[in-house]
Amino acid sequence: MRGLLLTATAAAALVAAGCGSGEDATVLQEGKPVATSRSLTPLVHLFGDPVVARVDLLVDTEQFDPDGIRLVPNLDPFELEGEPSRVTRKLGRYAHIRWELTYRCVVYECLQEVGGGPPQMLPGGIPPPNTGQGGFADRKSFRIKAARVMYDAPGTTQPKLVTQITWPSIQNASRLNMSDTNVTGIGYPFEASVTPLPVATTRSPLAVAGGLALAALALLALPAALVIRALRRREPPPPEPEPELTPLERALRLVAWSRERPDGERRQALELLAHELDGDGRALDARRLAWSPSTPAPEEMDELVESVQEPS
Repeated sequence: MRGLLLTATAAAALVAAGCGSGEDATVLQEGKPVATSRSLTPLVHLFGDPVVARVDLLVDTEQFDPDGIRLVPNLDPFELEGEPSRVTRKLGRYAHIRWELTYRCVVYECLQEVGGGPPQMLPGGIPPPNTGQGGFADRKSFRIKAARVMYDAPGTTQPKLVTQITWPSIQNASRLNMSDTNVTGIGYPFEASVTPLPVATTRSPLAVAGGLALAALALLALPAALVIRALRRREPPPPEPEPELTPLERALRLVAWSRERPDGERRQALELLAHELDGDGRALDARRLAWSPSTPAPEEMDELVESVQEPS
């Protein structure tokens, strides 16, 4: 009784997970290790549209390790798009495994051919109308080969076939209406032209040369403007050095500088001025002021400097 209860619970979980859609959905009966369900969506699709294949597997983990179970699909002539997805969920002693794969068919085998092999195209790449002797129809039905569920048992080298997944029939519908005169007539959207290209000419490339010359001048305008601006911003030349002072001029500046200095520096400056004025009557005034009993006054020093600077 307990086994039947667990089996019913797992089957209900499979149905709740989307596995019991009525397409090969089987109840995991007592003693059976797996139950499967599969779907193809959509069953009718346009040429080149994706088709999603889904497989749900309910497996008894006491008989199979879910990690060792794998799906081997064969949806030829469809081609797998991206990586298939796999999701595994534990349901007590059971495991629910779901695979989802996206396929497209964009090869000749998926065209809506009607017997007789590839039709002979009309000029311009236009297919001939469907006469029943070879051509294209509006739809093509497929019966895709069965997929296999394999089990890689621990310690074995040969995989074991668990079950096979058969698929419902699907239809590939054409994107073109071959009965439409816009398709079978001049307006066929894939019409090609075999008209040769015009003969190359040898016209003078003056216009191209002129355009390139103008472009070169435009490219030179910016650096020329930068050079002109740099020349305008050149620093002015340094001022000319002042002429070298004569010994007398240096002595006069020393006296003017020392008027606020201590007594000894004032007297030394005045003595130096007297030495430079040697032979001049003002030399006596400079020595008298330099050796006066009291500290030489700034006013007297200024008067002496002014009298020496006055033109004689």
